[in-house]
Amino acid sequence: MNRFAHAAPGLTMLGLAALMVAGTWGMGFWDGFTAGPAFFPTLIAISGAILAVLLVVQATSGQVEAIDWPPPPIMRRLGLVLAAIVGFPVLSPVLGMIPAVGAVLAFVTVVALRQPVANSLIAVAVTTGLAYLIFVRWLGMALPRGVLGF
Repeated sequence: MNRFAHAAPGLTMLGLAALMVAGTWGMGFWDGFTAGPAFFPTLIAISGAILAVLLVVQATSGQVEAIDWPPPPIMRRLGLVLAAIVGFPVLSPVLGMIPAVGAVLAFVTVVALRQPVANSLIAVAVTTGLAYLIFVRWLGMALPRGVLGF
C-alpha cells in the first residue's frame, strides 16, 4: 500500500499525459514552417510522461520517505479548489465564460480561502472585467455564452 501511495502521483501524471496525447491525436504536429496545434500539447505530454516514469521508478525503488500529508483544513481547501476547477468547464456553457470565471473565483476566494466578501467581490469584478476586456473586446474571441447571453 505504501509503495502504491508513493507511485500514485506518477501514475496519475502518466495517465494525464496519455489523455493529452489522445486528445490531440488527430491534430497536426507540424504545419509547413510552423508548429501545428498538437506541437506544444505533445511536448508537454512527453515531458510529463518522463517525469511520471521517474516518479514511479523512485517510488517503487523503496528510496522514498513516508508521505507527510497536509493537515485536514488544508486538504479541505485543496478539495474545494479542485471542485472549482472541475466545475468551471461545467458552468461555462450554462452561465457563459465570463460569469463562470466570476462564480468560480468567488467560490474559491470566499468558500475555500475564507477571504472577506468585500475583498472577494473586488477581485471578482476586476478579474472578470479584465477577462472581458482582453478576450472579448481586444482579441475579439467568441467565448461561450450562457443563458444570460454573455
